[in-house]
Amino acid sequence: MTYVYLGLGANIEPQTSLEAGIFELRTAFGRVEASPVYLAPAVGIDGPDFLNMVVGFECPMSHPQLMAWIRTTETKYGRQRSADSRHKPTSHGLDMDLLLFGDWVDEQAKVPRPDILTCAYVLQPLADLVPNLMHPTQAKTIRELNDSCNFDHAVRPTQHHF
Repeated sequence: MTYVYLGLGANIEPQTSLEAGIFELRTAFGRVEASPVYLAPAVGIDGPDFLNMVVGFECPMSHPQLMAWIRTTETKYGRQRSADSRHKPTSHGLDMDLLLFGDWVDEQAKVPRPDILTCAYVLQPLADLVPNLMHPTQAKTIRELNDSCNFDHAVRPTQHHF
């Protein structure tokens, strides 16, 4: 089994969306570790702030199987993705992004996800969950990466817990 980390986020019914995501993950994979939940500004879109978190779990699926499961689960909860990759991002319910798939590195598949290095709403909760985990390509721990980043936007902890 491969240990994976996903970023979860939503700004449409965000609490309900994250609860649904956690429910689906625990139903499919059993034990799921969850970071604290953060409030983050809607970067690059007009819309309400997002709730964001990171989860980790043991996954028996291959990368393609997990990606298909993620897309099916997102669609089940109303997430719509444009076929046009240039399409402007919009507000949305449950969004699940694969951040790390064990120590596997595949630039074309975007694993590890580049957002880890550029987005506070990804790196901060990942650092809370696994501060001593080594990033597969950066030769630094997640804590070291988080401590050395200067982000354009700040995230704020919330009282939400899973």
